[in-house]
Amino acid sequence: MSLPLIYGLSDPVVLLNLNHTMSTASPLPAASSSEREPLLSSDAGQLHNTRWKANPYWAIPIILIVNIARGMTLSPRIKVYNEIACRAVGSSDNLIGAFLMAQDCGSSQVRARASKIQASLLTIMSILSSVSTGLWSQWGDIRGRKIIFCVSLVGFIAMEFIFVLVSSSISAITVREEVFLMIGPVLEGMCGGLSVFNGVVHAYISDCTPDGSRSRIFSAVQGMVFIGLAIGPWIGGILLSSTDLGPYSLFYISIAIQLILLVYIVFFFPESLRSKVQQSSRADVELASIPSSTSEALRNLIQRFIVALISPIAIFRPRTVTHGTSTKKDYNLTLLGAAMLLYIISTAVYQLKYLYGQHTYAWDSAQLGYYMSLLWISRAINLLILLPVIVSYFKPKTAITGASSPESIALELQFDRRLAQASLSLDAFADLLVAISPASSQAPFIVFSCLSSFASGGNPALHSLGAVCIYALGHGSETGRLFGAIGVLSAISHSISPTIFAMTYSLSVSYYPRAIFCVAAGLLLTSVIFLGRIRAKVGIV
Repeated sequence: MSLPLIYGLSDPVVLLNLNHTMSTASPLPAASSSEREPLLSSDAGQLHNTRWKANPYWAIPIILIVNIARGMTLSPRIKVYNEIACRAVGSSDNLIGAFLMAQDCGSSQVRARASKIQASLLTIMSILSSVSTGLWSQWGDIRGRKIIFCVSLVGFIAMEFIFVLVSSSISAITVREEVFLMIGPVLEGMCGGLSVFNGVVHAYISDCTPDGSRSRIFSAVQGMVFIGLAIGPWIGGILLSSTDLGPYSLFYISIAIQLILLVYIVFFFPESLRSKVQQSSRADVELASIPSSTSEALRNLIQRFIVALISPIAIFRPRTVTHGTSTKKDYNLTLLGAAMLLYIISTAVYQLKYLYGQHTYAWDSAQLGYYMSLLWISRAINLLILLPVIVSYFKPKTAITGASSPESIALELQFDRRLAQASLSLDAFADLLVAISPASSQAPFIVFSCLSSFASGGNPALHSLGAVCIYALGHGSETGRLFGAIGVLSAISHSISPTIFAMTYSLSVSYYPRAIFCVAAGLLLTSVIFLGRIRAKVGIV
C-alpha cells in the first residue's frame, strides 16, 4: 500500500503518494547484519550521541509532528486567502463599493479570487518542488539524511512565517500582500516541500531496516501521517474554542513546535548513513565533477533538470512483447500512466472542496478544521483497517515471484485493476452526489465527502497495478524507475491541476459552484475507462 501526501497546501493525494515519492530517493542498501550492530563509526557525527542507534522509530515523531503542525494551519490558511481576496476585490471598486464588499466577503467575486490565489501557490510550489526534489535527494545520499530533514523543516517554517507576516497589520506588507504571499511557496518549494520530506523519510527507513521489515514500518508511517493530519485540525479547533486565541495564532504555535522538532533533529536524531568513507568518496566524486565556469555549470544544471523530468516518463512507452513466434505492442503501462495522470489531476478538487464548504455554509476556522479532520479520519480508517481486510479476503492466494506462472500473475493484475476501478468509480460517484445534492443543506455535503474518503484505495491499487504490469513484461527490476516516473507525473499533475479547477470554479461560482465536482468525476470516470483497457494476460515473464 502506498501513501500519496498532500502536497504544498496539504493536497490529500500528494500526501497519499508517500510510498512512491519516497521511492525516488536512492538510499544505501540495508546491511544484512543484526540491527544491534552500530550503524556509524565513533567519529561519524558530532551533533548526536553515537550510542543512539539509527532506527525507523526515531523518524515517527518527526512524521507525526510535521503533519499535526500542517493540519493545524489548514483552516487559517483558507481564511488568509479569503481575506486577501476580499480586500483585493474591494479595493478595485470605488469607496462605496469597497465598503459594501468588505461587508460581504462571501461574494462570488471574492470566492473566485480566493481560489485563484490558492491555485497560484500550489502551482508555484509544485513546479519548484519537482525541480528541487532530485537534487536534494542526491545531496542526502552524499551528506546524510539529517541535513535533508533540517532543510525540509526550514522550508515548512518559512512558509508558516510568511503567513504570519501576511496576516499581520504591517502596512508595507498589506498593500502588496497577494504578491508577498507568493514568497512562501517559493521558499518551501526550493527546500523541496513534502516531496523531499517524504523522500528522506523513506531513505532513512531503508538505511536502517533489513529486507522484510519495511512493509510493517511503512504501515506505521502511513498511519502516523493520517493521525497527524486528523489531530491537527482538532487541536486547532479546541484551542480556538476554549481560549482567547485568534485563528492566526495557530501559525505561531505551528512554528514553535517545528522549531522544537528542529532542535530534536539537530541534537538527538541519529544519522542513518552507514559509512563515512562512502560519504567521503561520493563527496570526492561530486567535487571532481564541478564545472570550470559559471556558464558550463548553468548548462549542466538545465540539462540535469530536463533529464530528471522527462527521462523517467519514458517507462510508460508501449512495449514490444513476444507471444510464441509473433510480437505485438503492449500498452498496459501507457494506459496506466494516463489513468494515473487523470487521477492525480482530479485530486485537486480537495482544496476547492474546503473553499466551497467554507463559502457555502459560512464555516469559521474551527468548523472548517473539524471538517478537514473528519475527512482525514475517514481516510485513515479506510487505508489502515477496511482496505487491508478487503485485500486479505479477496486477493488471489498467490505470490508474484520469479517462479510464478503467467496465470497467477494475470490473477494479481486483474485484482489490482478491479480494486483501482472500484475505488475510482466510488470516488466519482461521491463527487456526482455532491454535484446534484441540494446546496442548502450541509449534511449531504459532509456525508458524500466522507464517502469520497473511503475511495482512497485507488492510489495504492494503482501503484500495485503498475508494479504487476512491469513485472509481467519481464522488467521487474525497473519497479523503482516506475515509482520515480509516477513521482514525475505527480509533480506535473499538481502543476497544472490547480489552474484547471481554479478556472472552472471562478467561471461557475456565480451560478453553479459545484461544477468542480462534475469535472473531478469526469476525470475519474475517464481514468476508469483507461484502466478497463488494461489486459490481464500480457507478454513475457
